[in-house]
Amino acid sequence: MAHRTRVHRGLRRVLLLLALAPGLAFGAGVAEARPRLVLVVSVDQLRPDRMGSELPGGLGRLAREGRVYTQAVQDHAMTETCPGHATLLTGRHPAAAGIPGNNFFDAERKRVVYCSDDTAADARVIGRDPTAPAEGRSPRLLRVDALGDWMQRANPEARVFAVGGKDRGAIMMGGQRPDGAYWFRGADLSFTTSTYYRPRLPAWAQRFNDPATGFLARVPDTWEHDTLAGDRPDDFPGESQRHSRTSGHPVRSEKTAEFAQRLFASPFVDDATLDFALELVEQEGLGRDDVPDLLGISLSATDVVGHHYGPFSQESRDALQRLDAGVGRLLEALEARVGKGRLLVALTADHGVLPLPEWLEAQGRAECPVDGGRVGLKRLGLGMLTRLHLGHSTLRWPRPWMLFAGTQMAVNRELAAARGADPRAVADDAEAYLERSPGIAEVWNPDEIRSGTRETARLYRNSYDPERSGDLIVQVERGCLISAYDSGTTHGSPYFYDRAVPLVFWGAGVDPGLFPSAARTIDIAPTLAGALAVPVPEGLDGARLF
Repeated sequence: MAHRTRVHRGLRRVLLLLALAPGLAFGAGVAEARPRLVLVVSVDQLRPDRMGSELPGGLGRLAREGRVYTQAVQDHAMTETCPGHATLLTGRHPAAAGIPGNNFFDAERKRVVYCSDDTAADARVIGRDPTAPAEGRSPRLLRVDALGDWMQRANPEARVFAVGGKDRGAIMMGGQRPDGAYWFRGADLSFTTSTYYRPRLPAWAQRFNDPATGFLARVPDTWEHDTLAGDRPDDFPGESQRHSRTSGHPVRSEKTAEFAQRLFASPFVDDATLDFALELVEQEGLGRDDVPDLLGISLSATDVVGHHYGPFSQESRDALQRLDAGVGRLLEALEARVGKGRLLVALTADHGVLPLPEWLEAQGRAECPVDGGRVGLKRLGLGMLTRLHLGHSTLRWPRPWMLFAGTQMAVNRELAAARGADPRAVADDAEAYLERSPGIAEVWNPDEIRSGTRETARLYRNSYDPERSGDLIVQVERGCLISAYDSGTTHGSPYFYDRAVPLVFWGAGVDPGLFPSAARTIDIAPTLAGALAVPVPEGLDGARLF
């Protein structure tokens, strides 16, 4: 009996040592290796109905082998890129994160600010041209920290990086103090960062950016894609003509600004982002030891191509196929680096998108009560401003009464004070005008957002920051497109087509399968933290999914 007791005590000591050993965790009663690298991928504007298991590359592999949440959503109303990315690794709604939109208002509503803008001297964007206007970027407007910050608090040896086509995607995923955040900057046709993160670009990034030998040398002159029979015609009503409505689309240009715009409207910006991410992994030594590192990647081509041509265009199909292949190469390279079973992946999107109104009409799926499905933003805004001028001004045409930030509006308080007008009265007048306008379902004011009991009110509460959100938020009718352009499509509404996103976990410690249970992007960070045994802050809006 004494011998058996000693054996049991010895076994317990062994099990305890295994449990505490670096790089080991227990799952289902079996010791298994913890991930060396956590990869979080956000595919901008990727609808879940476009990510199928039939895809032959990385997206299809994740769909076949991963833990797929089929009803995943962004759980807020204002479905834009910056707030969408802010939810992914903070576990917080945009309201708590302080990021209600891509652009929002300062505390006194005197100006519109960009979500990752920073005017401080220690946040200057690093560029090739020293004579270019100063530009600052950092996460200082983000009011909360993120998974990378939690990981580094738990173990300072953890390395945290983020890479994106857009600065706001990389910056929001990186959190407050990553080891680095990089993004593509069209003004220089290069990947860059700001002095908030480091004083200068590392030598390997400079080599990657070299115009003669770096990634630009691999960009083709045109984007050529085939046209599959049975799919939508390559030239379809409602598509943007900006970079041609048919293959081949011009990419290269002697003019830097034009080259950058064309590159962003092609799949090749994602190719460059993935190549940069792999180079970063190699040069920064990610995943080399048993302390888990984090890499966030925000891929932007799906969004820009989708805006121009719609999600079911020949262009979007080709871009998705190329992305599928690129993600496949990424997974293979990272597995080879860190070892089988040592890579943990989460893939999602920052928002969905409304298909082209013309395509919805051709499919018999149009819901918008406005003919053609398009609500002209310029005409709507001009009509409202004219009404406010006639109702609140006695002088010649003044500065606009309203400041605009996406679907948000704020009364110009400086003008209101100069004219002796009550800002609330101005907002009420604008609200009444807009709610009579075709294509507008509702105009929300702060009182309605705070006290509303409907599901839509809850979604707007999750987006609303009283210090940064507008005096009014416009909700378009379901299926309607409110835009300053007469072609292409967009997102930003509280409807399911804009909120629905793919959500897949794959790799170390993940049981695969299809899960129709509720899942939100704010659940990603606490779920990954749980897999890493990393403590999370109190007050998160999200929760562990498994």
